[in-house]
Amino acid sequence: MQRKRFTIGDVARLAGVGKVTVSYVLNGRGEENRISKETQERIFAAARELEYRPSAVARSLVSKRANAISIVFQYANYFRAGSSFVNELMRGVCEECVDADINLILHTRSFDSVAEEADALMDGRTDGALILRDFDDPLLEVLHQRQFPIVTFFSHPNEPSIPFVDADNVVGGITATQHMIELGHRHIGMVTGSPGSVASNDRCSGYQQALRQFEVEVNPSMIISSHAPGDFEENFATWFKTNNPTALVCWSDDIAFACIKILTKLGASVPDDVSVIGFDSSEECNRTTPPLTSMRQPIFDIARSAARTLIAATRLEPADVNTTFPLTLDVRGSTKQHQHNSSSMKRTS
Repeated sequence: MQRKRFTIGDVARLAGVGKVTVSYVLNGRGEENRISKETQERIFAAARELEYRPSAVARSLVSKRANAISIVFQYANYFRAGSSFVNELMRGVCEECVDADINLILHTRSFDSVAEEADALMDGRTDGALILRDFDDPLLEVLHQRQFPIVTFFSHPNEPSIPFVDADNVVGGITATQHMIELGHRHIGMVTGSPGSVASNDRCSGYQQALRQFEVEVNPSMIISSHAPGDFEENFATWFKTNNPTALVCWSDDIAFACIKILTKLGASVPDDVSVIGFDSSEECNRTTPPLTSMRQPIFDIARSAARTLIAATRLEPADVNTTFPLTLDVRGSTKQHQHNSSSMKRTS
């Protein structure tokens, strides 16, 4: 026999009050509506006795809050199988949402215009959005102008008043490149990502800064984009044969793995012929041959901090506006001392 499902009216009758009073109390608005503690306790007791729980829709109508946030990605390939970056990111966001009793909605639809996408995000089903997009994505400006709570993460936008949580990728690029220089490398290539990626651009900036600091030539031809037109494997092979780098700074672990596969096809040994470093220090780094040296990005902490900042904003609570996390170097087997140049470094002030 199906168990009877009690309503707010049943709770009101058992507690001896009106339905509006029950609604205020069960949605945490008893004090502001001057409902006595005795009455509130009577309502809670009645709700427990009947095992009554207000629906999410009913609660949102009273509180004018959806009690949910959305997450917006730039590219569908973030969800390719085995992406430890996305796994850690989602784990961080989900743990914060669980602790805050907030639902998470994944925003996946494509739209013909920025205005349509903004309208969809602001349709009342969520209170704010976590956004992983290029720094110049027009959606950011539209949502910000409409005063819809947003936090960008693993990026930072052009508009300084939009909150962000990110890693210190410039310093990370410096550290990764300095590691190669300390190993005696002077012919160091850089493999970048999308031109709109803040992380890629900042890491490349750090790469160039490190070269200048140690008086190593900054040669634009030593930089190749993984997002250039055409097939990346063909582009990389041609670039590598032309420039002959002894070390590669790759803007992500996934790109580093791809480069190592191509180098192997070309007959170049890692790290004997070419040292390679990535970014993220994902678990996959320990399973490759050789294990990949990488800059560890605190993906979980960044994601959780971003969710915490957004949830606070939707509740009009104080929170850190911008947060930057440091990266750390994890040395594994894909980098080694360059045999042809073990001379000491010279660093400029």
